[in-house]
Amino acid sequence: MVAAVVVLTLKDGQREEVPLKQRDTVGRGLFKRRHDIVAAIIPAGVRKIKNKAFYKCSSLASVTIPDGVTSIEAYSFRGCSSLASVTIPLGVTMIEEGAFRDCRSLTSVTIPEGVKSIEDGAFFGCRSLTSVTIPLGVMTIETQAFSGCTSLTSLTIPEGVWMIGVHAFSACTSLASVTMPEWVTMIKEGAFSDCTSLASVTIPKGVSTIEAGVFGGCTSLASVTIPLGVRTIRAYAFARCRLLHQVDIMNPMAQIYSTSFFNCNLIDRVNVHDSAAIIFTRGEKKRLRELYQGRAAWEHVFPSCPAAHIKWPTSLREEYESGFVDRATTITTLASLLSRSVPREVIAKITGLRAGDFRRE
Repeated sequence: MVAAVVVLTLKDGQREEVPLKQRDTVGRGLFKRRHDIVAAIIPAGVRKIKNKAFYKCSSLASVTIPDGVTSIEAYSFRGCSSLASVTIPLGVTMIEEGAFRDCRSLTSVTIPEGVKSIEDGAFFGCRSLTSVTIPLGVMTIETQAFSGCTSLTSLTIPEGVWMIGVHAFSACTSLASVTMPEWVTMIKEGAFSDCTSLASVTIPKGVSTIEAGVFGGCTSLASVTIPLGVRTIRAYAFARCRLLHQVDIMNPMAQIYSTSFFNCNLIDRVNVHDSAAIIFTRGEKKRLRELYQGRAAWEHVFPSCPAAHIKWPTSLREEYESGFVDRATTITTLASLLSRSVPREVIAKITGLRAGDFRRE
């Protein structure tokens, strides 16, 4: 039987054929630190590219991966700093940890349908990557998957993705907009931290917690609406968002950490119910309405903002009458409370509406 070979082109123009010990596998570390390779053609029939197969092949500019490959293992192409583009074939179900980490010349990548997970640091530090298409079928984008992709300008996350990992897109400094589907229920710590060009973001309705530092350092973010489903906004979630001037927190019973908006110096319009709770650094929790009795409430949550310009509607009725929310929002909030079988007297207390102002359908 004729051995399967990987065909290499070297810097000096020479051609080299390297036989595979197993016909269906490019072995672990087989070409590790081969700085003389500029191109590689992997033969048909290969199913697996093992750990660190082309690790730090710094001159590798092109690689042909055949259809039929199902596994690109951890750090397979890490540090291939001359690799400009790559097509991942159909059949691959997971892009493993650090597979293309620090491929600094990589401008485009095609991820096929069938991939279920983009693992930790898969494209970390791919600073020339301008766009990426994440296909339907992907369910998780793990820790630091695209962190440090400083040329990435926009991002559409498809339906089916339910979790975005810790620092998954942190320091993507050219990322100006993010579209996330309602499927997303979990955005982990620091997922979009230091995305300094991010000007707008829509938080999916299914998210219940804004984790610590998720949008910290997003210095172009001007306003944010935190949907009704969000129950908790954790420490430093929006810290250092220096252009942030409007915050709408739709859940009247939200829990906000006292450092959630740390160093957001320009906030001058806040829509938050006085039933919302503030959680202090030592764990103490108080409702906003309790804080009116002592220091002004804004000093606890927005300590560096001009207090005279902060508006704190104390009920949904007051919010509606003052223009903070529209009729649709009022109806949505009421419907949510009614659907949970909350007693009318409790709804009246939360919303500021009289019993005759609403009825159960």
